[in-house]
Amino acid sequence: MRQLSLILILTGVVLAAAPRYAELTPQVSSGYPLLSEVTDEPAAWWLVWWTGVGNVSDFLVSNAMQGGVFARHPDDEHEYQGLPGYTGGYPGTRGRNAEYPAGSEQFYLFAMGFWFGAIYPVGDEWVYNVSKAAYMSDIGAMAVPEMEDGGGMDDISNLGLYFSDMTIPEGYEFEGEGDRLFAYPGETPKPYQVLWPFADTMLNKNRPPDEQLDPSKGDIVSDEDTYAVGGDWIPEDSAVTIWIRREVTPEGDTIDNSYDGLGLGIRIEQRTYSWETGPLAHSIVLNYKIRNMNDFALQELYFSYFADPDIGEGGTSPGEEGFWDDMIGFDRDRNLGYAYDANGSEPGWSTPPGYIGAVLLGTPENVGLTGLKVLTYLDTTYYDGTDSLKYVYMTSIDFMTLDDPNDARMLLNSGPYPDMAPGDEYDFTLAVVVGQTLAELQANVDSVRAAFQQGFPWVGIEEQKTTTPTEPVRLNLTTANISDGLIGLRYSLPKTSNIDISVFDAVGRKVQTLKQGHTPAGEGEIIWNASAVPSGVYFVRLTTPQKSCTERVLIVR
Repeated sequence: MRQLSLILILTGVVLAAAPRYAELTPQVSSGYPLLSEVTDEPAAWWLVWWTGVGNVSDFLVSNAMQGGVFARHPDDEHEYQGLPGYTGGYPGTRGRNAEYPAGSEQFYLFAMGFWFGAIYPVGDEWVYNVSKAAYMSDIGAMAVPEMEDGGGMDDISNLGLYFSDMTIPEGYEFEGEGDRLFAYPGETPKPYQVLWPFADTMLNKNRPPDEQLDPSKGDIVSDEDTYAVGGDWIPEDSAVTIWIRREVTPEGDTIDNSYDGLGLGIRIEQRTYSWETGPLAHSIVLNYKIRNMNDFALQELYFSYFADPDIGEGGTSPGEEGFWDDMIGFDRDRNLGYAYDANGSEPGWSTPPGYIGAVLLGTPENVGLTGLKVLTYLDTTYYDGTDSLKYVYMTSIDFMTLDDPNDARMLLNSGPYPDMAPGDEYDFTLAVVVGQTLAELQANVDSVRAAFQQGFPWVGIEEQKTTTPTEPVRLNLTTANISDGLIGLRYSLPKTSNIDISVFDAVGRKVQTLKQGHTPAGEGEIIWNASAVPSGVYFVRLTTPQKSCTERVLIVR
């Protein structure tokens, strides 16, 4: 993979016309509550691991918000835990991120993570400043007081990164070795288990009353939730970050720092969600809660999501196989930025390369996507440029694409946002989504957007294809005339039975009942007139007293 510069020069570009803080009018607090306890205590080490239990897997998460598998800086002596081989120069995990399909060893991302930009007072002036989780995170990993009681693992508050399905490791004489640390929701915890304390109650605004989340009950949203907290406002001498920043003084001296000394003063809670089956198995959902920890307001705020797609590996120049022949597209109807392979093939891959995209699902005041910036490997300013240039990229309102194959990056921008008064918190949710074709990617985006609008309830319809001729109860798609909206389905019953054939959307809500009641044995066919439903993934389920089976239908108009 690519060699990155390890010596970064920190500079601040002054905005001569920017107002002094005394001239600012504080804004009313947004009222978004931080869900975990606030502490200045850093994590004991930086921790890197993968999430993703569905069809997109090996998606990197870190307690320092780092998005992408990099070698550590040679001057960094912090204790490390996480992926094996990560601390070397180019270990086997470097750049191998976002595997799709799961288990294929086919990877789609090199790096990803949020940027948060504002203007920030330095002395009597205001400067552009950007805190970022990619390329090199300048955010420190922080301890989590809620995990001081870690059940069978005792006090694990210093980890700073937690998985709802994590197990108690074996070989350490822990009570409950090999079992889940966090109890399933609704079950009485075993003596060595604890409840998951990080359920995002902000989702309640999108959930029906009888499905409200309650952290006191250990509610878990997906098959694998993760939680991490970081900040760029904790004391510099105790911050635990992945990258050492080197500051060059006006006298020409080089000072090694374990921290970006000019942070924004923000605290970040990061949650991710992934699902094993169903339409949401093709996405990773990320949520960021960002709070202003200063005693002054942050102004002219922007949020961006940076992604460096690498569809394939290898190559040395634009147009060659590997990550040098990627392209960037934009779907305006969905505000979806996506990457794909120029020639639709990668050496050694068992399937043709598919598509990977990112979409903003929720932003404060529904600002949404306001620009898509495209960069290439030759433009190195996204990682070694000044914060002022990064901020300019974040404010771009153009929606760019890349039609010439290259090693590409994209920056999904959103803003500007109202000033953040001290204690204000903003909430951002996005999804990274995959699909084998553009149409499938679009349908999967529609599914995850629909699920977000409902607060991500448990998906009620699993994707269980039943096309084996020997199955006694069968349901198969036979025809699909999308222009007329007519979907043909054939079913087979081994004996006379009461049946129900109904259509469900991506989040398990019943859309329509197609057939119900006493039905003779043998084969039959029904037609679903789907002309009135929007594009997306749907499930037609055949239910009998003895068995049920499901057919997945993808509608793209």
